[in-house]
Amino acid sequence: MDFPSLSEPLTAALIGALATVAGALVQLRMSWRREIKERERGQPITKKTRRGPVIVVFALLVAAAVGGFALSQYFVSLREGDRDALRADLQAKLSEINATALRLEQVRTNERRQIETETQRADASRIGEEGAAATVVVGPCPQVVPGARVECTEQGAVRVAVCARVPASATVKEVQLYLRAEDSKQPWQEARVQGGQDAGQARFAEKFTERPDGDAKQVCQGFANWSGEKSRIARILVKYAP
Repeated sequence: MDFPSLSEPLTAALIGALATVAGALVQLRMSWRREIKERERGQPITKKTRRGPVIVVFALLVAAAVGGFALSQYFVSLREGDRDALRADLQAKLSEINATALRLEQVRTNERRQIETETQRADASRIGEEGAAATVVVGPCPQVVPGARVECTEQGAVRVAVCARVPASATVKEVQLYLRAEDSKQPWQEARVQGGQDAGQARFAEKFTERPDGDAKQVCQGFANWSGEKSRIARILVKYAP
């Protein structure tokens, strides 16, 4: 059968109690022997003589109680000191762990922000390489006299601006120009034209222009169509660097 271990203060109190009992027994034995010898010699036993052992034993009891209490308090103070030191050490360790966790969280946050920034930058670069497109359908040159065919000239052409929206901070690298008839199935890759050149009674401006548009900007290319028979689809593809 296992008995629970005694605490240090209780052990100290038991030691003090045992020492007190042992000292009291020794003093009583000595007193009894002395009293017996005095009786054998026929000496009278006074009250003072009888009170002597009792006083000594009582003094020993008080001293033992005080000593035991002091010893127990000493052990208690030692335990409290150890507990305070352990608590301070644990608090320091917890503070260190919290600081390390905060640093790790900050590193993770910075890495996540860096990854997000790089991802956004890569997406913006990819979008810039793909380009921003815009198309406009431009009707034929209007008839000057109803029912009569009048040949259209470039001076009387229908003029529009084909504009694509890009980020305000973007740097335009290239504006690709495309033109085809409205009912044509021709692929856009085969319908590319050059700015400033006649594209069959139609022409794109030689240079593009930029104008602000809120938190972005528009890249515009002028276009003129003086064909009197067919509508045209004018398309621009703006490639830029973010």
